[in-house]
Amino acid sequence: MSHCYRFDHFELRALERVLYIGGQPANLGARAIDLLLVLVERSGRMVSKSDLLDLVWPGLVVEENNLQVQISALRKVLGQQAISTIPGRGYRFALPMVRDDDSLPSRFTPMASSATDALTQSRPAENVLSVLPSVAGRLWGRDPDLAALHREAHHPLITIAGPGGIGKTAFALAAAHAWCREHRDGAAWVELAGITDPALVPTVVAQAVGLPSDGADPLSSLVAALRPLQLLLVIDNAEHLIDAVARMVQAITAAAPGVRLVVTSQLALKLDNERLFRLNALSVPEPGTALDQAMAHGAIALFADQAQAADRRFALTEANVEEVIALCHRLDGMALAIKLAAARLPLLGLQGVAARLDERFKLLRSQNSLAPPRRQTLMGTLDWSHDLLSPDEQTVFRRLCVFAGGFNLQLASAVAMDDSLDEWAVIELLGALVDRSLVAADGADVPRYRLLESMREFASLKLDTSGEHWLMKRRHVTTVAALMEQAYAAYWRTPDAAWLGTYGPEIDNVRAALDWVMAHEPSLAVDMVGASSPLFLLLGLAPECRRRCLAVESQVLAMPTCAPVARYWLERSRLNWGVSNTLMHDFARRAAEQSRALQDEVGRYLALRCMAGSGVLPPAQAKNLLEEMIGLEKPTWPPRLRLQRQLATVSVLRSGQQLEQAQRVCETLLSHSQANGLDAVVSAALADLAALSLAVGDPDAAVQHCSDIIARGRHRRDNFILHAMAIKATALFMQGDDEQARGALVDFAAASRSRDWEWFGLYSGLFALLAAIEGRHETAARLLGYADHAHQQLGSRDAQVGQAWERASSLVNAVLPLATTSRLACEGAQMAPDAVCHWALARVDV
Repeated sequence: MSHCYRFDHFELRALERVLYIGGQPANLGARAIDLLLVLVERSGRMVSKSDLLDLVWPGLVVEENNLQVQISALRKVLGQQAISTIPGRGYRFALPMVRDDDSLPSRFTPMASSATDALTQSRPAENVLSVLPSVAGRLWGRDPDLAALHREAHHPLITIAGPGGIGKTAFALAAAHAWCREHRDGAAWVELAGITDPALVPTVVAQAVGLPSDGADPLSSLVAALRPLQLLLVIDNAEHLIDAVARMVQAITAAAPGVRLVVTSQLALKLDNERLFRLNALSVPEPGTALDQAMAHGAIALFADQAQAADRRFALTEANVEEVIALCHRLDGMALAIKLAAARLPLLGLQGVAARLDERFKLLRSQNSLAPPRRQTLMGTLDWSHDLLSPDEQTVFRRLCVFAGGFNLQLASAVAMDDSLDEWAVIELLGALVDRSLVAADGADVPRYRLLESMREFASLKLDTSGEHWLMKRRHVTTVAALMEQAYAAYWRTPDAAWLGTYGPEIDNVRAALDWVMAHEPSLAVDMVGASSPLFLLLGLAPECRRRCLAVESQVLAMPTCAPVARYWLERSRLNWGVSNTLMHDFARRAAEQSRALQDEVGRYLALRCMAGSGVLPPAQAKNLLEEMIGLEKPTWPPRLRLQRQLATVSVLRSGQQLEQAQRVCETLLSHSQANGLDAVVSAALADLAALSLAVGDPDAAVQHCSDIIARGRHRRDNFILHAMAIKATALFMQGDDEQARGALVDFAAASRSRDWEWFGLYSGLFALLAAIEGRHETAARLLGYADHAHQQLGSRDAQVGQAWERASSLVNAVLPLATTSRLACEGAQMAPDAVCHWALARVDV
């Protein structure tokens, strides 16, 4: 049986050791034929120079130039493209080849037990291509991602997708170095960033791998040359040539099963056999994370490494880690942005870099002139991505920048639509932007989308250039305003969890819209602040909403009687519960007057609830208001609305010291609110039950109710947790457990501080009591002055709070002269909450 290899118009007969050209023997010497047989039998694989010398000149010591002479002789006959040189490594036979019979090996084909096979197994790296760029440094923060990618390694095609600057290239390079020895023919790296002609893609890949490329049909030639190989082929930066890369990859995976492909791109190839691996930003710790824990996050570790490379004096410490965390948050954990920011440290310092992030596109520039232009600046990276978009994609992209904190599909459509882009067009374009990694989707059942901060800043620049800035901001405001009107109507008939799930994510959009209208159209803010008040309340952001209400008060006072004004005064009253009983009553009275004039029974009912529950009115007058509420109430009203009367009733009964009745009403309120999923009302009822338990002398029950509220507060931002902590401290004082009471007050102070000192004044007498019990009488006197001033602003004093104040006052007056306590009280009345905490929680008088 004749054993031969056919390639192009050549035929190499192994047994005869003759090369035929068009049926005629070629004029080649024995060494050239031996060399050709070694290369052909390893077609497509790199053979090292040392192995060629051992196989072609066995047992002889020859110079390497002998090998070069024979290679030249072969190329003269076969053509230059027939044998590829792997610089510094060896050679590869590169022509597509057909072998007629595999049953008769030549003397140059090693058997499984041969010495050559042993050499191959013991020195695999010498027979492996591995044409990979070197790794520039450690890959920080990507170990979990590399482990996840490794679990996908059995797939023939993996696309690593992510936005520009996220670190796809470095990540893919690290993976390639880790995987290259798993492939008989190693790994090859193909960089496409500099290629603009799609037709050149197969040729560029062939050149990178060292294979021939047929000018007439380069793709077929490439696929044929790859067919016998076992190779890892990495194609970097494919997004601008995505269709050409997809066609090539599909052909390779179909015809060359030994080739595994890894592609980096800003969007997927969308092939059936593709495994998409989304590379997300480097992890950034939450504010307040300790130094050692922060360093476990990729963004912080990368910044520290790059900062020390730029300035060896830099050290990440407990003193500056919080600032670095904040900086990395603002940079979205984007690897390129972090590197560019760290490089600015020697010139600007950490604070200077952070202060100039609002001008990030001027700040984040590389000093490395050898880097590709698009990687020298953050602007260059984003410009590259933006230029790949269609005009409609660019339009939607820039319009989406008006959203803050993300958006849903409905909001995106409402803002981005115009006469030429209907809702479905916007949906399709948004999908394209997600595919291109310019918009992030959270993967929830109902997806939420967002632009990373750098993307949003870039899109904002494009929006300014387009001349659409004012139009889009105004459209964003009207869209958010309409959403909040919908939210306000739904609030009264929807359980808290479902309502917050729908509207809670939009709080940053509400803030952005309110900021814009206050600066440009303040009259629109009155309606919006009233409609969004329940959102601020349920998110534990009442202090912020009070400030926003105050900012539009002058607008309201200039407006005639109307529904937005009536709602404004109603919501402002609700926002002042437990903060200022006097203001709560006064605002509710205005709301009642407006609602009566507008014949708005629901608005009037709610205003009466706030007036009756304010604690300002005499019990008899408050009960009259409750009777008026009964006359207005409709059985068809939703549960949240009807339960407002029970809330007011509990307050009125407590004020009149009808404690047992108040407890019964409160238990009914608790049952109904639990049955209807009204979490905030549940917490309010538990807080009232805790206070009532104290009032009837049952501190154990009070502690239990408070513990229930605190446990609930772990899963939701519930301001009633403040009541729970303070009432728990009061109960512990009653039980004589002063040390546990101190701990509860420490927790209360921290929670109140995080909520802009919400309800701090209401319970400030407890701090005076703590200092008095611990024998720090001068501090207690100061704190009594603060508490007295706070209660005057509140307009009334809860019975249990009053008892704490009186007990502390008694302890102080028993030790200090009246003149001293008066002087210290005057000093305390001027103190800020932070100072109160400092004095109260010190173990000795400061």
